[in-house]
Amino acid sequence: DLYGIGGEALILVYPQSERKVTSITGQGWAAAAANIDDYLRDGKNLEGQGLDPAVVPGALHAALTVLERWGTMTFEQVAARAIEYAEQGFPLRGRTTRSIEREIDFINQWPDNQRYWLKPDGSFYRAGETIRFPGLANTFRRMVEAERENAEAGREAAIVAARDRFYKGDIAEEMVSYLREHGSDFALSDFAEFYARVEAPAHVDYRGYTVYKQPFNSQGPALLQALNILETFDLRAMGHNSADYTHVLIEALKLAYADRDTYYADQDFVEVPAEGLLSKGYARQRAAEIDMARSSMSFIAGDPLPFDSSVDSWDYWVAGEDPAPAELSTAFVDHPESLKDTSHIAIIDKDGNVFDSTPSGGWIGGAVILGDTGIGMSVRGEQFWLDKSKAAQLRPRSRPRYTLTPSIVMRGDEPLLAIGTPGGDNQEQTILQTFLNIVEFREDWYPNLHTAIEWPRVQTLHFYMSFWPHSSGFNRVNIESNIGAEVINELRKRGHDVNVVPPFKISGCATAVMLDPATGNRIAAADPRRDCYAIAY
Repeated sequence: DLYGIGGEALILVYPQSERKVTSITGQGWAAAAANIDDYLRDGKNLEGQGLDPAVVPGALHAALTVLERWGTMTFEQVAARAIEYAEQGFPLRGRTTRSIEREIDFINQWPDNQRYWLKPDGSFYRAGETIRFPGLANTFRRMVEAERENAEAGREAAIVAARDRFYKGDIAEEMVSYLREHGSDFALSDFAEFYARVEAPAHVDYRGYTVYKQPFNSQGPALLQALNILETFDLRAMGHNSADYTHVLIEALKLAYADRDTYYADQDFVEVPAEGLLSKGYARQRAAEIDMARSSMSFIAGDPLPFDSSVDSWDYWVAGEDPAPAELSTAFVDHPESLKDTSHIAIIDKDGNVFDSTPSGGWIGGAVILGDTGIGMSVRGEQFWLDKSKAAQLRPRSRPRYTLTPSIVMRGDEPLLAIGTPGGDNQEQTILQTFLNIVEFREDWYPNLHTAIEWPRVQTLHFYMSFWPHSSGFNRVNIESNIGAEVINELRKRGHDVNVVPPFKISGCATAVMLDPATGNRIAAADPRRDCYAIAY
């Protein structure tokens, strides 16, 4: 209930019928009329509220693309429970009611948000009280109607008809009419021509495991770069969550984030040196920059171009802060309960098909409800830069470089793991540490996968935050206190600016499902750091 269908979703699938991993990128794009010059002239920014940072809703297109290509059910079947909840209502949890109360100033700016999130008399819902979304239910019912009208054309064509009614039909017309009435530049063509990209994922091999991530439209390859760097070290010999292990993990992530903030962008607009960034030779070069005795104060991107056969020049900003200045807001350090949120879904079914998705956006604290449609408009444009020197800048019809980042891990020709998390910029750190827990220290948790997820975590803030206004936390490290005082003190001696947080308070909440190669059993686990569940049936 903190994520809306007007948001976005990045998805990885492994269908047994195809025996390969495919990426489905449900990232919204900016309006064709959007450009940096107009934003700066009009005094606009990309703060994550309202319509200035809006992008076309991408989650629904991605979900229905997966259902059309690899599913077995109809849209009516998969939407039935959502329609039921929207019409009949569901009890609000305390976290949601607190978010509504904190965001009341924003909600009160938009009458449709008031009708959506407040009682008819304008008062707040209390935890446990039932909320209903009749407008959203009607939007889904209209899509079901379109599917039924085209049922004779077959399941796939009927799903496309449902999707088209949202992006090309009367639902899109209503959304665009609302947007234009409220000063937004979106045109119907921005919706009608939108599509979720279906493409090959990025991947690297790590000690016999192949790890798949979204391409460079997301931060996903930062995890792959970190793995390549860490593969040059003997992590097991260091010992799990030892000072050496934690230090090298942090330092590898710093290097990966410097490259992320320099090179990652929408590949429809930018020639990203993907081959070079993921090459083992480049990783060895970057690993040599790590000083095991000292925390790096620099934020300097590497040069992957000599390792790339297709990209030989780079015309955008390159991270080169040495030393990097500390510019950190308190909120960024302390990670209060999020006013926005992301979800994650990992599934391995009885046939070995794998689905891994990280949906997000359409938030209470930023998304404008588009009239009677009940759709909260994504504000993921806040991850653009209003700076023409940056690769991930705002452009007409470009997609932001997202933080969302699902993961599928293969061992040989068979799927091993689907894993992901909410947590903004921290997502890759959560996944990286959990993955290493699983594959490097298996004997310490098997077969209780929950243990591998519950172990203490660290979090570097040594990067530019993906969200507007792109603040930084150079050299700052959040560490859960149960990692131990000895490790914390040693990291401080090496120069890390350590902020100790209580156990289970690091931002992020991993959920994972594993296909045990020894037994064929499915093992699922969920993180206690937030509300999440592991379910088998």
